[in-house]
Amino acid sequence: MFAKPKRVVGKVFIHCSASDNPAHDNVETIRQWHKARGFTDIGYHFYINKTGSILNGRYIEKIPAAQEGHNKGSIAICLGGLNHFSQEQFFALKKFCGEIKAVLPEVTFHGHCEVSSKTCPNFDYKKVLAS
Repeated sequence: MFAKPKRVVGKVFIHCSASDNPAHDNVETIRQWHKARGFTDIGYHFYINKTGSILNGRYIEKIPAAQEGHNKGSIAICLGGLNHFSQEQFFALKKFCGEIKAVLPEVTFHGHCEVSSKTCPNFDYKKVLAS
């Protein structure tokens, strides 16, 4: 269950891990990638693996390092995958975003692609959330 953070949050950004390799479908791999890029920790607050499990990443009270120039006041959720995502992931994302909205009714949801030149999250997140 999602717990309201103490910091002000107005946006949730949805990302993909940019890898369909099963060996990369975990928080620790993403954390290693981000630390290698100079981050202090994984950039995302939550990671949804192929089985639909929602795993904790960066501490929710910390600003994410996920969408340059748009991190303050946001939460970052990453789904494992590049071109292949599971129905379990989509179900978990929709349910979890519903929980977030129940706790933070003013929050809006966005794809990383809305604030960068990337195609991330590489799926129609609006359709998933509306289904």
